Amino acid sequence: MPIKKFTPHPSREEDATVSWARRKETIRGALKLFRVLLDAVKRHAEWVESHHGIGGAQLWVLWELSHTPGMRAVDLAKNMAVHRHTAEAMLNELLAKNLVRFETGGEAQSPVYFLTPFGQRIAEASPEHGQGVLKAALEQLPDAALEQVVASMRAVTESLPFREDRAALRPLADLLRPTAHEAAPGSPRNKPEK
Repeated sequence: MPIKKFTPHPSREEDATVSWARRKETIRGALKLFRVLLDAVKRHAEWVESHHGIGGAQLWVLWELSHTPGMRAVDLAKNMAVHRHTAEAMLNELLAKNLVRFETGGEAQSPVYFLTPFGQRIAEASPEHGQGVLKAALEQLPDAALEQVVASMRAVTESLPFREDRAALRPLADLLRPTAHEAAPGSPRNKPEK
């Protein structure tokens, strides 16, 4: 269908056509912005991996511990908006890399975590985006704009098919990684076309 030219005194049908065209352009603009956002998160994670040998979420753990030494895993999970088991898994990986250490205060107390000198050096090397580029960007927004973003994102996510609410507690970098069937050699997505 040819696009009708907007005129100063359009008919009702032209109003609907113009309105629909504007809506489609707005949707395309929103899709582009989502792609830019996800690309920035992915690029940051890749930069952290190449410079420090850890994931972006692990850098965020180091950043949190540099600002609040002696955190428990449950408090870390709350600050990062991830599941406690996810925070514990990241802490265990960082323990294995000698980037964090823990102390216990008895049987009833949970371990508390601190940075090692090596972990502190990494945290200090990325202070601007240690918490991740998306969280850093959100923290720059005024309160009214932040509330508007949350309301708009809630409206979008409530309309999503294939929505998995448990994904809210996973680090973004984990969500952006290819799944096992996408990355596996010989999987249908990686087979050459004939």
